[in-house]
Amino acid sequence: MQLRHMPQVDASYWAAITLASLFGTNLGDFYAHESGLGIVPGLAILTAVAALVFLVERRDEAPRELYYWLAIIIIRTGATNIADFLAYDAVGQIAPEGGRSGLADALVLALTAVLAILLALFGWLSIHRRDASESAAEETRGMPATGGAYWAAMLSAGVFGTVAGDVCSHAVGQGAASLLLAVALAGALAAWSAGGVRHLMLYWLTVGVARTTGTAMGDWLAESSTANIGLPLATLITGVAFVAVLVWRSRGSDRSSSLAG
Repeated sequence: MQLRHMPQVDASYWAAITLASLFGTNLGDFYAHESGLGIVPGLAILTAVAALVFLVERRDEAPRELYYWLAIIIIRTGATNIADFLAYDAVGQIAPEGGRSGLADALVLALTAVLAILLALFGWLSIHRRDASESAAEETRGMPATGGAYWAAMLSAGVFGTVAGDVCSHAVGQGAASLLLAVALAGALAAWSAGGVRHLMLYWLTVGVARTTGTAMGDWLAESSTANIGLPLATLITGVAFVAVLVWRSRGSDRSSSLAG
């Protein structure tokens, strides 16, 4: 992705990433439930849409973040579907006696560990596979190069966050998991803020925690008997909130440009 289309990492960026995690969780579930396409056709459509976004982005010379955030949502939606397939359908084939069996739990924990390793690997590659000019330009924005390794890491973070969020919700309940993970996210953001030159290493840690938190919160909003709003309305609410933060970011950027001019 072109540097002109990459966002600046700041407080509003993390607000958008977190809300993208909630929205992507709800949208992924809604897409899977309502489309009835199944895992392979559903992912094929999302892949085609993502490819179209990247193709148009390569030809657009105007500075705009739209392509980045479209890619984030498409990948997060696909990651939710992949994670649900792996953690429920695939594990269910191996341990058909149910998701609460010891074997099924062990398999899901092993899957979580593998996904964490993939996130760390692709995150490391996104930081280290770049030249000096890319390094200087990207560090001013506070994020790694948005090449293939970056998007592979973002997909890994989404799948990891979905599985890990479900594990946490299963362990302590959706409400408690949402609160505890929100505290963990606040800690990760504090570490990122104080990280100095280590921002790019802490970036992926924070993304992983945000994805996990978004899963627990999104599922709680859609499934909680307290909120009692259901998946379609939860998807609408998180989507509107996500777009609102992007509008806030856009207006903030416009004001900064006006002051600089």
